[in-house]
This record gives sequence, C-alpha cells and structure tokens, in this order.
Amino acid sequence: MTTSTRSPHPARRLLPLAALVATLVAVASLSACGGGSSGGSAALLATSGSSGTQAPVTAPATSSDSSAARKNAFQVGTTTFDPALPPEPTLPSDAQVCATLEASNNLVRRPDGALPPEADPSIAGVGKAVSTTTANPDQARIQAALDACGAAVNAEVGAAILAADASATADQKAAALPNINIAGVSGEELAKPQYKASKFAVRLVVSSSGPGNGFISGPLTLPSGVTLWIDKGATLYATRDVMAYLNGTGKYCGNTAVSATQAGSSGNCKALINGDYLVNSAVVGEGSIDSRAYAEIVTTNALYPLMKVDLSCSNTYAAYATSTQAPDGTACDNGGTFVDSKSSVRNMTWWDLAYLGNMVQNGTTGSGSQSNFRMMVFNYAKNLTLYKITLNNSANFHVVPSGVDGLTVWNVKVQTPTLAAFANPAGNGNPLYTGETFNADNVKNTDAFDPGSAGSAKSNALTTGSTTTSPTKMSFDGYLKNFVFAYNYVSTGDDDMALKGSNNPNAVGFGIDGNRGKRRDRAYGIVIAHNHIYWGHGISVGSETNAGVTNVEVYDNSFLNSEEGLRVKSDYARGGEVSNINYRNICIKNAQNALLFTPYYSTKALSGGIPKVPNFHDITLANVRILGESKVKLQGFAANTGGYFTPTAAYPTGYLPAYPLVMSMTDVAADDPAQISLISSDANLTLANVNLPIQASTANRIVVNGEASLKVDVDKVLDCSQAFVDFPSIGASNPFGTHWASQ
Repeated sequence: MTTSTRSPHPARRLLPLAALVATLVAVASLSACGGGSSGGSAALLATSGSSGTQAPVTAPATSSDSSAARKNAFQVGTTTFDPALPPEPTLPSDAQVCATLEASNNLVRRPDGALPPEADPSIAGVGKAVSTTTANPDQARIQAALDACGAAVNAEVGAAILAADASATADQKAAALPNINIAGVSGEELAKPQYKASKFAVRLVVSSSGPGNGFISGPLTLPSGVTLWIDKGATLYATRDVMAYLNGTGKYCGNTAVSATQAGSSGNCKALINGDYLVNSAVVGEGSIDSRAYAEIVTTNALYPLMKVDLSCSNTYAAYATSTQAPDGTACDNGGTFVDSKSSVRNMTWWDLAYLGNMVQNGTTGSGSQSNFRMMVFNYAKNLTLYKITLNNSANFHVVPSGVDGLTVWNVKVQTPTLAAFANPAGNGNPLYTGETFNADNVKNTDAFDPGSAGSAKSNALTTGSTTTSPTKMSFDGYLKNFVFAYNYVSTGDDDMALKGSNNPNAVGFGIDGNRGKRRDRAYGIVIAHNHIYWGHGISVGSETNAGVTNVEVYDNSFLNSEEGLRVKSDYARGGEVSNINYRNICIKNAQNALLFTPYYSTKALSGGIPKVPNFHDITLANVRILGESKVKLQGFAANTGGYFTPTAAYPTGYLPAYPLVMSMTDVAADDPAQISLISSDANLTLANVNLPIQASTANRIVVNGEASLKVDVDKVLDCSQAFVDFPSIGASNPFGTHWASQ
C-alpha cells in the first residue's frame, strides 16, 4: 500500500435489494445456509437506484438435499497436495547448518509474546540514551555467522553459479532479441543441486542451558545462498534503537516530517532483514520474527530527535547534525511541534508514527507519511524462499520482494497486531498516542506481502556478506517470475497480499506476467492458492498497476472477517492494464467488501500532469461464495473522469477514454443475496448462475450478458463448510482468542 488512507467503503446502495426482499419475506424467503427456500416461485423486483427501471429476479429454487449438493462441490480449505504447484520446500538438515546460535537466558518470551520490561529497558532517565548492551545484544553475532556462512557458500559454489550465468548472459546478448531483458542463468537452472552448498544455514535456537528463547537484533544482511533458520520456540525481536536503522547520510528514520530532506519514508530506514542480488537464499523455521512496532522507540544517542506522545520532540535534526541540543521551544523538524528536552512522557512507537503521519498529518497536508523500518526487503534474486516462519508486528510492510525469479512463500503465518501489542506496560496498555488501543485497523501500512517487479534489469555482483560481494557480476532481468504463495495464514492491518505492478524493467509488455519464463515444475507462473486470509485488505492487485499485471491464478482461498476479499485497485495517477486474472473456488465470510474492483482507489496527484488510465479486463470469477453481509463494487473507468487536462499524444483531445471493467462471473453467489450491497458502473459483465444484484443500466453504462437470478443453489456452487478456521495460535498470540472448530 502506498497511499495513507483506509480503503473507501461504498457510500450508497445502487441496488437496494436487501430492503426490498425484507418487505417481501412473506412471499419468498432466502435460506441463510444457501440450501433452499420454503417460499413459492413468485418473482421479486430489484430496483436500480440510478435508472429507476425494474427487472424481475426470480426466487430461489427449493433444494431437498443440501448435503448431497455439497458433496458434488469443491470443498475449500481441505487441499493438502496440489500437483499444479512445485514441491513443498523443506527445512535444512542438521548437516546443512553452518552455525547454531543459542538465545541468551536474559531474553525470555512471555506467554503473550512480549519481552518483559527488564529485558531491554526503555530509558535511563530523561534525555539519556539506552545501552547497546541491552538494546541490541545480538545483531553483531548473528551477522558474523551469516557472513561466515556466506563466505563458505561462495567458496563452494560461487564459481559454478557465476560460470552458468556468464554463459547464459553471453548467449542472450548474442541473440540480441528485441524487447527482451538480459536475464542470465534462470532460477530454474540454479535450483539444481550443483549450485547449492553442502552447508548453508544459520540456525537460531532456544538456550540449551536455561529458559532463554529470544534474540534482539538490528538490521541484518542476508548473503546469497544462505538460509536464516529460526527454530521452533525461538523469536527474533527487532531492536527498538532507532540508531540501528539509519540509512545513509541526510536520511532520517523515525519521523513523520514532510520536508524535502527529512520526508517521512520507509526508505529512510534499513529493513530488519535485507537482501539484494541473491541466489538460493531463504528465511525459514517454525520460530517467529517480531518487529515490536507496538513498543516505545528508544535511542543509543541522546541527541537523536525522537517524537513524544504529547507531539513534542527531544531535539531537532539541525542540532543533531552539529552534535548539539536545541533549546526548548525550538520548532521541531521531524513532524513534532516544539522541543521539550525535559518531557517525561514516553517516546512514540512506530505505529504511533504511522497513524500520525498517515491519518492525521496526511489529512492536513496531503503529504504526510512515516519513516518506519520494514521487516524484510529483497531486491533482485533467483530462488528466494520463506517457509513456515511466523511474522508479527512490522513497523511498516512485512515482506517486500522485487525482481525475483522463483519467489516461494509457503506455510507462513503473519499476524499483526498480536497480544504482545497489548502487553507492554508503557502507555497503560500501550495504546496509540491518541489513547486508542491498537486494533487491526489502526496499525497503518503493515502490508504482509507486496511482491512486484523491479525498476530495471541489472548486472551486479552477488551479495556474499554484509561487506563482501562476488568477484564478477550476474544478470537479473528485474521481473517477478515463478511466484508461489501457498498454504499461508495472514491477518494484518493492511494488504494481506498485493501484487505491485509499479515497475516495468522493460517498457514493452507487463511488469508482472505469469507466462514469462514459467518453469516446468508448475502449472502457473503466478499462483496464489490454499491460503487463509483474516483481517486486512485481502488478495489484491495494485494499487500500483501502471506497469501492468497479467496471467495470475488465484484459487482455493478463504477470507474470514476480512476488510476486503478479492480486490483490484488503481487510479488515473497510476493507471495500467490488469488482465487475465482468474479467481476460482473462493469462500468469503463476513467481509466488509467481498469484491472490490475499482480504478478510483485514491485522488493521488498526477505525475507531471499526465494521466495513466487503468484498464481492467478479461477477469474471471468462478465458484465464489459470499457468506454474511457484505459490499460488492464493480467499476470500470468512465470517459472523461478527472476532467480536462493538457492534451498528450496518447490523448490528443485532452479527455480520457472509457475502459469498462470486463469480467466473466460463473457460479458466483451469496448465501443471502439480501445482505449484498452493490455499486457498479462502466462494466461489461457476463453472468452465469449468479445471484448478486447485478443489472444492466444505461445510466451507469453497465452491459450485462446473461442475467442474475435468485435461482442459485449455493451448495452446488461451492462447499465452504471446512473453509474457515481459527488463526493458528502460537502460544497465546491470538488476540481474538480461539474456539472449537465448527463440526
């Protein structure tokens, strides 16, 4: 997510079927279970809110055997093996471990997931710095182990990798194919055993001599060929020391300032785990990573400016740059109000900054943001795997991989916020600076996964350690290819998974294309399957679609209590083409917006005054079942939206063309259509066995092929009886509790 506002909700009902059905309940009743009705066959009328026309929508047919119908329908959430996917990743063996690091007995995770206050105290007095010994005790030893392992991997297989790439690169340059980036050796080739070292993993484990099970670290660099393995029971906590995340001269981390030099941006901070130019790297294990964005930010440098919950600041960047303390009353330059070096209120948390920048200052200035660190950032890789790991409480996006050939995210759990967010004693239950308790909707910009293409093709040395690289360069074409997102559990405060088509490494074609370089061990190049999605913005394409997204398969996924389910989002400041996105076998329960397809995501200003018109077409929905009350938005781009602008070669009249949403919907049904509120405009829709309140409308430029009908037996559409499960609790981490699964 790049904009700072919460996704908009429909403000009106285009087709008020719910109210109408309620008044006609004596004529016909709709079964909440989707099985059938005891009513007659009288027609119900659905009224269009814009054109005033009426069209008959017939009552549902009676089903005499719902259980029999379900037996013939696909059962969501029960697939354990999928031949369309590549093989499941595996954890390293003991023999493949370069080094094993034990947790210190000083760091013992509480049942709620938090560290106790004495583990890394917040302050040593007003205006004092904390100690590195307690604030960041493990970064150096973990990085040293990663570097040593990276050096060993490079010594064993580095030459073979570089030779394979040199040969492939030479062949591709000789071929000189037009509009094709130089990709070098493929990730598929590099997955072969001869390119993997005999020892490649650094393993973090619980203490063998006591209760220790936690590590505290600042930013880590993951070397090429190395796996960071966080073992079961162990937790890697992010240090709260802001100084650890500073990223370059003149860039300031931990603020919401909006000036040109101190602007709030996640790019001002190093990520907790960083990886660029990698081959066969991974983060795995049955342990967890907690970025602790709920906890008070501290500093090991007393002069570094931090914002307080009363909106004062401890110093200014101008004074910090000269190693001095600004006088009290000086205007802050980090997003706060005035310097109060004697303030005894607590420092802000990372989520305080996110809320202040996105929801408050952005609403005032239109350009507020936050300089918060991300959990993982990867750029340019071949074969990158996340497996079984649990990720919690990121200060910004959790995982941002760009330009990866062979990205696998399998059986990963993301839960933000967790109970730990309510356990820290600072701030009386650790609410936001506003006094509001953390919840799933005010931990802003905590996207779980944002995979996308990179900005360009690159030729670069591999990263073999935090300060070392390979002797020669490798080729990376910059595309996202061979992406598998399977068997994951995701609940977060923003996008659960969003394909970002923001960058096109080559101006011809799509930034994300599932047919580009598809490997032989899988049926699809971009696939999102068998996942359980909870709170958050669902499975999305966008909001960055300006480079295009095409050929994506999304199937056998469930959404429980999510803000959004299936979503494609863009606007005319980003534009781009989204096509051949195929959704099937999807169960959505109690979502605020079950289906949300809109080219009006935000009012983001045009770049250079030139529009980039969104175009969503050839999108299919098949066997999609919606349970509970929800909203549906199906919108294409209307002609002239946004008004007149300076003519361009693409749009010589100075007006924008229309790009209707072109979508096919087969077996798409709500258990209770009366609970669906629909907004639609500028759409060409083909319907077969659909009971959503969709009708043609001249006024709203909606063309419908086929018709919606209440004669849909939802039990024949899809079996959702096993689709919805509790988020797998890790200890007592689930803030929403657990209960017995439905029988």
